[in-house]
Amino acid sequence: MTECPMTSCEARHSGFVIPSSFAIRHSSLPRSGFTLLEILVVLGLLMMLFGVSIISISGIKEEDRLRRAVALIETTARQNLLQAVKEQKTVTLPLAAGSFGSGSDFGGLLQIRRVGERSFREPKRNETWEFSPTGICEPIEVRLTGPGGTIELAFDALTACAKRKSLDFNAKS
Repeated sequence: MTECPMTSCEARHSGFVIPSSFAIRHSSLPRSGFTLLEILVVLGLLMMLFGVSIISISGIKEEDRLRRAVALIETTARQNLLQAVKEQKTVTLPLAAGSFGSGSDFGGLLQIRRVGERSFREPKRNETWEFSPTGICEPIEVRLTGPGGTIELAFDALTACAKRKSLDFNAKS
């Protein structure tokens, strides 16, 4: 048998002899850690992942803000109808951007369409939505448009609840 040219004690005394053609040559310095290129590739991938997650989270926030504004409008309409029935007097709700409390929080455009109108329009100055003491409200359609998308609601005259909803959220890529 040919003795291994390696000088390590383990290779000489292990009883297993490695042929010289299969001998593994090591540099004098052992390699440990990552190369600069590997680190830069990983950092680049992490930055891309972080950027995509931030963009998707901002889209979700805008959509959530729009949904909260719609919930506030539905709640306000229902409360005004109940107040009109309870107090047995007509309750009016001004139709303006901030009348639902959504003007500053929502930051979008409020449009309405009354019965007989063909298209949505911005509310006129001092225009109101009436809730009768008989438990009937004026049927109206409301459109909210903001950075997150557009939501259209059609309110029922008997319940003041949104009987039809149309949701169109902006897709962010």
